[in-house]
Amino acid sequence: MASGDVHTVQEFVPDKYVVPFAPELAGAILERSKVITYRFGDKYDYLQVGDEVSVQNSATQEVVGKASIVNKKRLLFKDLPLDGAGHESYKSKHEQRKLFSGYYAYLGRPIEDDDSFLALGFQLIDKS
Repeated sequence: MASGDVHTVQEFVPDKYVVPFAPELAGAILERSKVITYRFGDKYDYLQVGDEVSVQNSATQEVVGKASIVNKKRLLFKDLPLDGAGHESYKSKHEQRKLFSGYYAYLGRPIEDDDSFLALGFQLIDKS
């Protein structure tokens, strides 16, 4: 891309019962060390406790397993834990914001304290 060209990041929209994860996170799910995901906005609000979803490696788009949703909660970014069991840890809110802002680059702005996130707890039920 030439200097000065503007590159917009488009929001990836997976199939309805597919939840994509960065490759290193998909691995943590298969190891059962990651059992919570935080998702910006309402995109996954249709998911309910008991629903089964496919776990997808976002880099390869390969389905690596199946999981069952075991809990669902709405939180503001400022209330997301930095070091919660079942989710990767962060050294600071600044680090967490920077990482999440990268995940949601399509917003065209950094993540803000009052941004709404859906916390989905899940249990791996099958590896593909």
